[in-house]
Order: sequence, then structure tokens, then C-alpha cells
Amino acid sequence: MEIYPKVHRNWPSEPVPCGWYGGQEFLEGRGYVQVPLGVVQVSGPGRLKWLELVTTQSVTGLRAGDSSEALILDVKGHIELAFYLVEDEEKTWILTEEPVATRDFLEAMRFRSRVEIADVSDKFVVFGGILFHELGKDSLFSDSANRLGAVEWLDPWPQTVGETTTFTPPGDPHIDLEEALGVDCGGERVPLRVLEILPASAAGEFRRVLENFDFEETKLETWEALRIAMWRPRLGREGMPGVLPHELDWLRTAVSLNKGCYTGQETVAKLVNRGRPPRRLVFLDFDGSSEEMPEIGSEIAVESSREKAGVLTSVAFHPLLGQIGLALVPRTLGTDEILLVEGSDGVVVRAAQTVIVDPSGENPKRFGGGKPGGALGLRGRGGAGGARGVGGAGGTSNKKAGVTGGLGSGGTSGSIKVGLKGGAQ
Repeated sequence: MEIYPKVHRNWPSEPVPCGWYGGQEFLEGRGYVQVPLGVVQVSGPGRLKWLELVTTQSVTGLRAGDSSEALILDVKGHIELAFYLVEDEEKTWILTEEPVATRDFLEAMRFRSRVEIADVSDKFVVFGGILFHELGKDSLFSDSANRLGAVEWLDPWPQTVGETTTFTPPGDPHIDLEEALGVDCGGERVPLRVLEILPASAAGEFRRVLENFDFEETKLETWEALRIAMWRPRLGREGMPGVLPHELDWLRTAVSLNKGCYTGQETVAKLVNRGRPPRRLVFLDFDGSSEEMPEIGSEIAVESSREKAGVLTSVAFHPLLGQIGLALVPRTLGTDEILLVEGSDGVVVRAAQTVIVDPSGENPKRFGGGKPGGALGLRGRGGAGGARGVGGAGGTSNKKAGVTGGLGSGGTSGSIKVGLKGGAQ
């Protein structure tokens, strides 16, 4: 008999075409997209304490409107599930690519806990957009959703959440949404990715309202391109079987290092304290020699030796950055190595890598450094170890929009604060 439940999921998840339909509207804050995420609700008086025990994130202090993110790990610390969380004081909302697997896992871990778990994916629709937050003003996208009874999740990435650490090179900070969009808001408007959970019965009205405001419904490939440009991992792509959160720099938003035991914690602590995860996530710039993008899961080779060197996890077309992707490569791979990937048309394309996870495998916590969130800023591609670069976007931090990069409610939770009408508090 197995004590720890198995998680059954597919990798990679459903393919997404490469394109930039409606991308200009996204750049201007007038685009939105339906995001294929399932919705699971957890209710009951003990739900937050129970979720604290079974996930990687500290959630006991979440209050109404707080957003967070968490992982489920196996006993060896590999990623099994990933999801976003929103608390509304009556229930905790979970957004996930794997609602059935998430529900089944949580049910198996419930035991005598006073919680109820329900997959309500057929009753709700999730829309994504870019909230260009202007201080003192509401977003038309968020405000329209809230008027129809939406529950809102704000993306903290790349800001660190709670007591955690990062695996990016020291002094070489992480890209953020402003740079991924290719805009310079000058500190006046801070862009945030936002997800709105709406009753399925209200989806048509939501679309009509946004159409009246000259919003354009775009396609999922646009949303994917922005995610990849932000170096943000997702379960159905970077979360391939056997991957560790350290290899993806996913600790920054989804793993608390200051909470009680959870499955996989020993591996998390070991790699934080000793460093050197076996692989590292890299950002790829393809040379554009083929119009057909490589397929997810394609093997990567080193141009100089033709040796295998990892797996392609994400691809997209970005109007400013061109053909881009994310890949997992050996941590010891030279940062100046040009990589080769075979496209779906059989043409081998070249790709330059930009360092995301530090090739040294070190992190600030290993050397007793303070919380890394205060040092985060912006950088262009091609910093330390990058083979090609572009300029940064001016150093804007999400803190200007009220994203709490440190401890959450009561100093215990990893969360961000959201306003009742879409603005950040």
C-alpha cells in the first residue's frame, strides 16, 4: 500500500500555436484572453492550516483578496503539481492546469481534516489580462470583472513572495513584465498580470462590456509569449516529470523556507543550503532561420560538440524579441555555448542562451544573505553569461503597485495584496 498518493498528469500539456494575435492591444492594456485553467475550491474552517501542511507555501495568514502560489512535491522534491491561490474568507480558490489531479491529490491527503474539496471548473471561466495600474484609478478590465462577481488573482512574478530565496545570479536581477511587454511606463503605470475567475454564466456579459470599452479578445499564444519573455515557469511546460523547483527559480514565488514540514522539504532545504541543482533553466533566442518552431520536448544539442544538452520546454513568437523559448540544460553547460534544436520542418535552428538560474547553483540563503526581494530590479537579456542582449526598461519594481514582496498577512504568509476593484493596495 502506498502512503503518498500518486499524481497522474500529462506532460507536456496541450500545444499552443506560436503567434501574436491581438498583441498590440495587450501592449496597450486593452487585450484579454480566456486562459484554460481549472478551478478547485477548498472550504471548511481548517482549510488554510491544512493547505499549509500539504503545499510548499505558507498560507495560514491569507486574508480576503490575498493571492499566492504553491507547489506539490513528491518525496524526492520533484514538482508534481502547481497552482495559484486566492482567499475570500469563505473558501480558498485554486487555479490549476490539472484540476482533476489536484482534486484527487487533495482528497487523498484530507484524512480527518475539516475541509471540503470541489472541482468547479465547469461552473467558472478564467480570463487573463494586463493590469496597467495607475495609482488612484481602477482598471477597466478588473473593475468590469469585479462588477460581475469575479474573484481576482494577481501574479507576483518576479517579486519574491514570503520568506524564500532566488537562484538567479547575484547582481544580475530578473526580467519583469514591463520589460517583457517592451514598454517603459516611467514609473507612472505598473503592469501586472491578472486572472479573473468569473461564473460561466457571466462570461458573455463580460465580453460585451469589454467590447464596449474597445478591448480585443486575443489568443492564448499572446499570453504564452509574455510568460516566456518573463522567464516564468508553468506546470505543463517547465514542470516536466522529475524537475526540481530550484532548477526553474520557482522558489521565488511558490516555496516558503520558513514553515513546517511538507513532503519534499528535505530536498528543498538541502539544495538551498548546499546549492548546485543538477540542471538550470535558460531563456533561448532562436536565429529565425525557420518559420516552423521546434516542438515542446525536443532535444537540444551543443553546436560545438553536437552532444545532447537538455530539453526544450516552451516556445513562442514575440513581436519585439522574435522567436523565443525556455529550456532545461545541465547546470555545468557553458553559458556561451550556442545550442541547436530541430524544428518541426526538419530544419535545425540555432539558439543563444541567456542565464536565468545561476550556473554556480548558489543562492543568497546559502551564504546567510538577507531576503533577496529588496535587491530585485530589471535587466536586459544577455547579462552575465548571455550571448545576446537588449536594453532594460528603467528599473520599475512591482512594489510601486503595492505588491507585497515580503511576508504576507500577519508576517506569516507568502501572498500579495489586491484591492477590491482591481487596484493593488
